[in-house]
Amino acid sequence: FASPINQKPLDLGADLSLHSASKYLGGHSDITAGALMTSQALAEPVAAWRKNLGQLLAPETAALLSRSLRTLPVRIRQHNENALAVAQAMEKHPKVSKVHYPGLPSFDDHELAKQQMAGFGGMLSIEVNGGRDAAARVADNLKVFLLATSLGGVESLVSQPSATSHYGLSPEEREKRGIGEGMLRLSVGLEDVEDLIGDLQQALG
Repeated sequence: FASPINQKPLDLGADLSLHSASKYLGGHSDITAGALMTSQALAEPVAAWRKNLGQLLAPETAALLSRSLRTLPVRIRQHNENALAVAQAMEKHPKVSKVHYPGLPSFDDHELAKQQMAGFGGMLSIEVNGGRDAAARVADNLKVFLLATSLGGVESLVSQPSATSHYGLSPEEREKRGIGEGMLRLSVGLEDVEDLIGDLQQALG
């Protein structure tokens, strides 16, 4: 979810880079699209496949995506700034045991992220003391962050993986994947950052 503004996989040696244009590239939660970046040689068979099967974007979707790409650098810059500020504030909160964000020195791969990324993106997660029920109360008490499993739009969203995206896994399986019962995933949007931090602080209590 770094977007091409923050990280360029082809420059790092990847042959293919696949983007969900529904997320940051579109950025307004109003399209479903994808984008594949690769060399001309690898792109030709993909283009032939699309031509034969007719998998093309609808004109309206293409127009909305084109509109969004004009503001992509500005939006990503603000996502980066807001998410870093939120992560730093949450790291200091007594009811948060851990913050996962590549822009923090406490992040396990922070040095690698600094080498590979121009910015650290708008996605982070926090681990709330008290486990699943405590995290659910925080999510329910948020006013600015909306409860949804999507991400990458101008609006800030919160989801609880143990109750949504990873509900089908046992607690042990989730733990192996680094998904604690008290984890909340935050997609930090473009609202005023003080409003976002204040919202989290009041919800945490």
